[in-house]
Amino acid sequence: TTLAHLIALTTRRAFVPFSAVSEGVPRLREIFDDARERIASGGSATLLFVDEIHRLNKAQQDTLLPAVEEGTVTLIGATTENPSFELNAALLSRARVVVLQPLSADDIGVVLRRALEDEERGIGSLGLTVHEAVLRRLAEESDGDARRALTVLEAAARAGEREKAIALLQ
Repeated sequence: TTLAHLIALTTRRAFVPFSAVSEGVPRLREIFDDARERIASGGSATLLFVDEIHRLNKAQQDTLLPAVEEGTVTLIGATTENPSFELNAALLSRARVVVLQPLSADDIGVVLRRALEDEERGIGSLGLTVHEAVLRRLAEESDGDARRALTVLEAAARAGEREKAIALLQ
């Protein structure tokens, strides 16, 4: 999702998220109509981000084809499945598949340290000190997923803050 946001921002396209888990063809038709209107009025092109694209059945995937072919939308789909097996041949033939690799534990360690230092977007304002061994273990246990590591770090920080508040009240 973040990568799709960055691409939309960089290419100056309207970013429209779509969840294949909770939305369907009627919503896709609305998105395509809005995209056509935006283009007709001289506005920006549309980047459609389909999360869990593998959840769309073959007929639903076919709904995407005309809008992609005519350039109404630029499609970015995210899946944890193998697209060669989950996307129909017509859609796959119009796609470029990019495989994102897990981050190394060292890379995740950098992300965690930044979160601990960043007072505006991270948890730096809490003034926490976390032992390097703890950060390393968290980075290693996150299976290459920075989001997972950050979620655990934030939950631990918030739990510690609640315990401090309770101790002050007692």
